[in-house]
Amino acid sequence: MAKQKRCRKKKQPPRNKDQYAQLASEYIIPATPVLDDISAQAHNLYNRALYDVRHGFFKHEYVDFGKLNTMFKNRCNAKENMLYRKMGYVQSAQQTLREVMNVWFAWISALKAYQTEPSKFSGRPKMPKYLHRKQRHTFYVTNQNAKIVRRDKNDKDFLVINKLGIKVKLASSQIEKIGRIVIKPLAHGYKLIVPYKTNKKIEYLPDNGRYIGIDPGVDNAFACVSNTGAQPLLVNGRAVKSVNQYYNKKRSQLKILQAQYHQKEKMISTKQSSKPVYQETQAMMRITDWRNAKIRQFAHKASKCIVDYALSCDANTIVIGKNKSWKRSSDMGKRNNQNFIGIPHQAMINLIKYKANLNGITVIQTNESYTSQTSALDHEKPCWNNGNKSRKSQGKNPINRRLERGLFRANDGTLINADVNGALQIIKKVFPNFALDNGIAGAVLRPIKWSPTI
Repeated sequence: MAKQKRCRKKKQPPRNKDQYAQLASEYIIPATPVLDDISAQAHNLYNRALYDVRHGFFKHEYVDFGKLNTMFKNRCNAKENMLYRKMGYVQSAQQTLREVMNVWFAWISALKAYQTEPSKFSGRPKMPKYLHRKQRHTFYVTNQNAKIVRRDKNDKDFLVINKLGIKVKLASSQIEKIGRIVIKPLAHGYKLIVPYKTNKKIEYLPDNGRYIGIDPGVDNAFACVSNTGAQPLLVNGRAVKSVNQYYNKKRSQLKILQAQYHQKEKMISTKQSSKPVYQETQAMMRITDWRNAKIRQFAHKASKCIVDYALSCDANTIVIGKNKSWKRSSDMGKRNNQNFIGIPHQAMINLIKYKANLNGITVIQTNESYTSQTSALDHEKPCWNNGNKSRKSQGKNPINRRLERGLFRANDGTLINADVNGALQIIKKVFPNFALDNGIAGAVLRPIKWSPTI
């Protein structure tokens, strides 16, 4: 008889204590010649600064931010290179230089960690590369150069950046002090990210024995279930799936046209022969921005619905299942892989955590291994002993209790939604002794499906 593996006992993770010192608002503004010019100058400055840092590294010369900033300042004073003063504000140029140094030092840290323990990496970290030519790049404006113009009590405040010609009505009238503003280029304009400080201290709620388990997926983007007897919530993910399918189809058509008409084509030499390399066209950037906006809209609506569901259940803890490198090692077939990988689950989980934390709810991420193979109604622990391979070695029948159309059959023949079963087992991963309120066995058979419009 095959040797059985023991289910490991995991320590209960500590309650969350994160405090958000800053919040942020996003605004879409149209492109102007001034913004396009400064964005192009940020692109040139980034590449030139990276060139200096790389060559200092090759010559075994240490280059830090102070030395890099002095080099560009001296070049500007000698009128050799005027990039330092072509971005409207000197502070904006300095922020771009800091960005280069942050990327460089991140690579150095990753390289040291790789040399110490290579098993933690999928490959050797690569040296930062230059940006594509004739492209715009993200740039920054500090709070020294941006100001808030106050209006009447009934009117909202404005963010004004004089040299850039930016005047934006702020969404909140309670912003007292802003941080470094990020201006990110899009195909149809620019995204303005305005961080602002908040004095609100988050009071995290204690563990009250009420939990929400969340199982991320594709058709059901998130399956949420509680141990309070409330009906489970299924967040329909078919809208995101449809957006990704349309995006992949249109992008494939654009790539065919690009190769046919040699748009933004560059020939490079390889050991075998020369081959063409293509850059992003304007049409590709437009369809990518459209897709990202749709998914972000879905993520905001879904995260708000999930947090409202947790509040309605009076649950102080949310447990979300997520495996490390689960998309890199995904092997579900070409079509299913494309659908699964195209959904940014981690970005959505971050939004859920962010909004839940603001309400004092702790969010815990855990490994979801064996949660879809074991039965919650039969009080099985989600471990190898109760998985499909173990059932096969023990001669149990059926081996796989997960049926078609998202159904899971318990040992007594009861049918339960497979995603709801997985969500309950995700709770058991972190809280193995959690209690199920009366009526939960009936409630899990009747989940509510919610479809956000995007």
